[in-house]
Amino acid sequence: MWFLNNLARVDKERQAITTLIAEVDWLPFADWRMNTDNETQLSLVADIQVHGQRYPVVMLYPSHYPASPPTVRPREANQPWSTHQYLSGELCLEWGPDTWRDDITGAEMLRSAYNLLATETPTEAGLPRRIAPSRHSLELGQELRFTCWRFLVNASLVSYTQTLSDNANGTAHFWVMCNRAAATAFVRQITPASGERWDNLELPLTLEKTTIPFEARFFKVKLESNALASLKLDVLIQILEEQGHDVSPLSTAAPGPVLLIDEAAKLHLFWISTEKEWHRFTPVDIRSEEDNLRLPHERTPLVTKTVGIVGLGSAGSKIALSLARAGIRNFLLIDYDVFLPENLCRHELTWEDVGQHKVDSIARQLKLIARDVNVKSSCVKMSGQEATATIASLLSQLGTCDLIIDATADAATFNQVATVGIQQQTPIVWLEIFAGGIGGMIARFRPNRDPEPKTMLAYLNEYLAEQDVPTLRATVDYTAVDTEGEVMSASDADVAVIAANATRMALDILTAREPSAFPYSLYLIGLTRGWIFEQPFYTLPIDMSNAPSPCAEPALSAASTAENVQFLSELISQQENENSSTA
Repeated sequence: MWFLNNLARVDKERQAITTLIAEVDWLPFADWRMNTDNETQLSLVADIQVHGQRYPVVMLYPSHYPASPPTVRPREANQPWSTHQYLSGELCLEWGPDTWRDDITGAEMLRSAYNLLATETPTEAGLPRRIAPSRHSLELGQELRFTCWRFLVNASLVSYTQTLSDNANGTAHFWVMCNRAAATAFVRQITPASGERWDNLELPLTLEKTTIPFEARFFKVKLESNALASLKLDVLIQILEEQGHDVSPLSTAAPGPVLLIDEAAKLHLFWISTEKEWHRFTPVDIRSEEDNLRLPHERTPLVTKTVGIVGLGSAGSKIALSLARAGIRNFLLIDYDVFLPENLCRHELTWEDVGQHKVDSIARQLKLIARDVNVKSSCVKMSGQEATATIASLLSQLGTCDLIIDATADAATFNQVATVGIQQQTPIVWLEIFAGGIGGMIARFRPNRDPEPKTMLAYLNEYLAEQDVPTLRATVDYTAVDTEGEVMSASDADVAVIAANATRMALDILTAREPSAFPYSLYLIGLTRGWIFEQPFYTLPIDMSNAPSPCAEPALSAASTAENVQFLSELISQQENENSSTA
């Protein structure tokens, strides 16, 4: 308890209150108490005299005082004294968690309470003198904290409703997303009684699979926003009828939503119950966020890029979603595996996806990030027993991407991807999380700028062989046994670190940043002390300037070259003749 461990502060508080009583005439009564309602708290009960009226208050010191301020509230429950008062009865004063300093005392809290009550105490006629100015600037999350029915209002929706004529009405289609905490409504379409249908192009179409559809009537009414907030339903129906609207949908017994657009083009969504009561959805105005996309301008061209990702496991799933949030809109995803409960510890998917192919569930997640995301996917094992033509087709598609990411850590797949990247001059990023989560590797191949991938991997293996470090014995995925026999396992956080850095390298390539933010083409990143790493976050850039050139096929003699050219030319001519004869 603070007051037992900080007697000097107790003395300071007592002296401050004693001084305040001697200085003012509005504090006729003050008495120290020990409050034991919920926990033992030092408190002060007092009467504040304002304009001939007494306000009995209690000031409670929190258990961790002076880390946060005391609270001042009426001594009796259900006493609405001010417009600046929380539901609990606590007065909202000048000193709150956002303005508090530990050099302020409870005496200043009482002064603030007096100033508030003196400002807002009603006159003899029962009218308020004036409303005290607010110091609050609440964030959106604070405003919505006690609301469970919410209505998303975006810029394109407001722009459209502003174009509607006076007394316009028609049908609005909604998607409502429900969870335990709140229900959020999105306007999908609006169809006026006279005019063309409007579609909300900002909403991902995949929302249709995870939301509840509703149809509502909408009315554009000649009423102010404040009037709509306080009118009863029967009065509103009467006003709508007087303004020429067909109110029969509102008079039926069936419950449902109603969208009203006031004369200032503000939107109000209500749910009418069978008891003819209506419940208001709190609007969530996101128009201010439209101008702040939170992405640097260099990311703008990413919407035209296509990224091929092979392997949608723990690392690949994180990379895919992160790239979509960065602005990538076109994906080719390849992974044969099915998501199982054992994958929950490190993967981006959840129990909702158990039993589904990882590639399909990640495709759905990507389409929920942005409406214009396009995904081509394949449940094929690149290095498995598959039709050769199928693999050849997928490799050709990968070669047309702007970047290939190999997140499989599979040697056979790496060889396939590396060959395609070299042949079709396609950049590659590949990565590996080392067993036990001790660290990882990320690397890149930029045609004509970096050594070929297979050369880099061979050079890395030579480098590691030269280091005097123990060998980690791998067991199952992301798990290893160290030299002392201790089992180590990579956590989701370990995988996320390597995946995030691989994503950064991918974006560096896709934005063609010059100079590159990565001076080296291959990095080893430590996540714990051990093996080759001296400490956590120990990074080893591997200099590839001395990497040997790839072994080329032996040079042909002039005669052999001419013979092979002739061979291919004859085949081409033969095919052309066959094509012309069948035309």
